[in-house]
Amino acid sequence: MLKPEAKYFGLLVLLLLFSSPAFVIAEPYWVKPGVYIEYIAQRYDPYFDLVRGADPSQIRTSEIFIEVNGTLFRIFANNNTTVRFDILDEKDGYLHVQATITMENVTISSIFLNGTKYPIFWDRGKAISERLIPSRDSGFLDCVWLEVKLEELRIAGTYLIRLRDGAVFDVEGTYYGHTFLWVGPNSLPKANETFSTSGNLNATVWGVGVSNESVMTYYGKFGPPLLSVLLTMEDFKLSQRINDKRNYTLLEVSFGGPSGGGIYDSSTGIAIYPTAMGAAPYADFYAIGLKWAVFQDQLSGYCMMAEKDRSWRSGLVLYDTNADFGVVETVKYTKPRTVVSYIFYTTLAFLGIVIVWTAVGMRR
Repeated sequence: MLKPEAKYFGLLVLLLLFSSPAFVIAEPYWVKPGVYIEYIAQRYDPYFDLVRGADPSQIRTSEIFIEVNGTLFRIFANNNTTVRFDILDEKDGYLHVQATITMENVTISSIFLNGTKYPIFWDRGKAISERLIPSRDSGFLDCVWLEVKLEELRIAGTYLIRLRDGAVFDVEGTYYGHTFLWVGPNSLPKANETFSTSGNLNATVWGVGVSNESVMTYYGKFGPPLLSVLLTMEDFKLSQRINDKRNYTLLEVSFGGPSGGGIYDSSTGIAIYPTAMGAAPYADFYAIGLKWAVFQDQLSGYCMMAEKDRSWRSGLVLYDTNADFGVVETVKYTKPRTVVSYIFYTTLAFLGIVIVWTAVGMRR
């Protein structure tokens, strides 16, 4: 469910003081009220030619799942997707953060019993089309599919980040893990520690690596060196409850190894490619109501695949920030390239970053 604005911030902070997650990600020096961080996954038509076996309509910049008032919705964008985080204020050691996801050329879908009154979280006045399609799925012939087409959809919510360790909470005080927006270069997460958690879905740290490389983003160049954090998750699925006896599986994901991860600047700690393997199993998204998210910037993917340019990676790409990095501290690492880092980049090369959501077994 999308979360409302916090009404009793002070009382909530007192409640959260009793919660103490295990590992520490101290806040970087540049994290303060007024700072924003913006990422992008943009459409780039030449990328389509690199994806075999998929229609252009199946090649997306993002796909997310949210639950609103008990109804699960699948949302995907065929044009640009931007993800922006604004640090609104800080009180008693907690940052109040607003996350905004803006998706263009959007399709929303769900399934439920015919006659169900479903929640509306989009602007119907801006809808291109909205229709109910009778289900042809065996065992669900009494159901209908909702399909909504929009030029643009904006999903926003606020949440809290505890400064001393990067712990993320929603405005009701539920703990979801650690922010993906930064890591502490001098206090990195450790293998097997829980990075994020939501319901039965837990993402644990598979490993942390160091690479003596640099990368380009739309904001600028970072590194060397770079930090990489690999995550692993168990197989899971998301299902729509039809009635007391039936559920319809909208998403089923199976992993054969590391299933997520990001690339960070070693000096500032900022996430520069937070979803370098596509998936975004992160506390910052869970805290505003997302159940699952995948992002793919097609221009950076094209640079990697067609132009063989290793200075670009994939997933969400850092696009803009007003953070004052100033004269950054140089952090020295004893190993210029770790085994984890090697596996991370080899995995990216093997995948080719062709994300047509083939890892996601969609029933429709």
